Amino acid sequence: MFSILIVDDNISDRVGIKRLIDWEALNIEVIGLAVDGLEGYQQAVELLPDFILTDVSMPVLDGIKMTEKIKAELPDIKFIFMSCFDDFEYLKDAISLEVHGYILKPINLAELTSTIEKVIKLKQAEMDKVHDDHMLRRQIQESMPVLQEQLIRDLLYGKLDGEEDIRHRMAYLGMDFADKCYSVLFLQIDNYDLLYADITVENKHFMIYRVQQCVEETIMLEMHGYVTNQQNNSLAIILILDLAERADAINQIVNRANQCKEYVKDKLDLPITIGISDLSTSIMLLPKAFESAQYAVTSKFFSSGNRIIMANEVQEPEREFQYNILEIKSKLDWMIESGQSQDIITFIDHLFNTELHYPPAFIKSLTYSIINVVQTYLIERNESFGSIFGDDLIVWSKLQKFETITDIKQWMIQIIDTVRNFFAKVDSGRYQKIVDDIKWIIEERYAEIENVGQIVSSLYISSSHANLIFKQQTGHTIFDYLIIKRMEAAKQMLQDPYIKIYEIAEKTGYKTASYFAAVFKEYTGLTSKQYRDNTRSERLRQHD
Repeated sequence: MFSILIVDDNISDRVGIKRLIDWEALNIEVIGLAVDGLEGYQQAVELLPDFILTDVSMPVLDGIKMTEKIKAELPDIKFIFMSCFDDFEYLKDAISLEVHGYILKPINLAELTSTIEKVIKLKQAEMDKVHDDHMLRRQIQESMPVLQEQLIRDLLYGKLDGEEDIRHRMAYLGMDFADKCYSVLFLQIDNYDLLYADITVENKHFMIYRVQQCVEETIMLEMHGYVTNQQNNSLAIILILDLAERADAINQIVNRANQCKEYVKDKLDLPITIGISDLSTSIMLLPKAFESAQYAVTSKFFSSGNRIIMANEVQEPEREFQYNILEIKSKLDWMIESGQSQDIITFIDHLFNTELHYPPAFIKSLTYSIINVVQTYLIERNESFGSIFGDDLIVWSKLQKFETITDIKQWMIQIIDTVRNFFAKVDSGRYQKIVDDIKWIIEERYAEIENVGQIVSSLYISSSHANLIFKQQTGHTIFDYLIIKRMEAAKQMLQDPYIKIYEIAEKTGYKTASYFAAVFKEYTGLTSKQYRDNTRSERLRQHD
């Protein structure tokens, strides 16, 4: 409930306003009456009202000077001026003081009530904004670990431009990368798809989580950095070291990595391979370091797993046989989302140029890299090879059997094109599923929802994107649909004469009866009382 202080030296106006206005219907309590501006100032400081309704011309301290004094100390109070004079100077003072209403005496109660309702809406909007801002800051604070992990992912995959901008983001998230040197480690569970393809999703998450715990208890025990889950079978680790530690840093990292490998094997009975990049002094080189650590791990295909592999010890292919995994990922993402079959054929023909005599090891490395990129894309879209091909391992098992580049090329084209066609069909149906989920959430929780973010938080989609999809599919915004649901529920409740208006307001998610009444009238064109009376009359006519 809001509160108001009435200040007027005319006792008839002062008492009459208190007695004749239906304050309860406005959800306002009159907490004080003052006879002049000085007493009004004193009561305002003591009682802290939400609104002050004051005469302009008063003895001791007039309404304008009183307003100036109160605003200096209590700037959030809303003022409504009353005056016997339609005077330009008074109006000018009211404007300069940001007064929210100016009523001429003798008071017209309907006009005064309307002005108060407008000020209430303004106050409620400000309160809602303060609440929303508070909730947003709280959500951001609670999401800091997630935001930090997302920044690390974007940094490793080269999605961020500009070192100064990156450092600003890191500072905001409390991440200290200044004047340091860095090494990137890539940890992968060996034989993951062969050994663990059939375990449940829950157990897959549990497995990589336990591996991450082992990393925290070994590598990160005395070293500073960040660990991020790349897929269910791999982790990326950024280690941040002081420049003074650089000379012995690699030895420390290798020792810790070996401890981690043995710890994971002993505790979880999981073989893992860890690739370690060279040290770098620039955060802009982290994508290259990450790529080299990943490449180091891929070299286990030519030997065995359960190893620590230094990126600088892996024999690089000849220059003409190198490939850029980030460029491949970018092109594959585009082809799956926007390309055509011919684009895929051209892309694979270019990568697997039959005029160049690629060594078998390079073909195998390139092929597995492409499949890993496609798999990463599927995971990011909450899909898997199994959901498209019916078997998570079929892609890998077939690749092991091919003996010619031609066979490999045809299989790669088929894989990518099948994935592209799958998402072309899924996206259309997926949008309807999002709309249905949003409607269901509103149906179940319309009385407790305060903002669109609460509706879409469980759908892993941004509010703006969800609103766009919902509007395209239904013709309504999410918030409009929420209001429709609330108003239709209110109309049903109004048919019960024993439910009070304020109870209906609460049951439909409104904090004040006055705000509910305003929304209801805008929606139906009738006040809640008029609607209830009309409904009752209609039922009586039908009964007769």
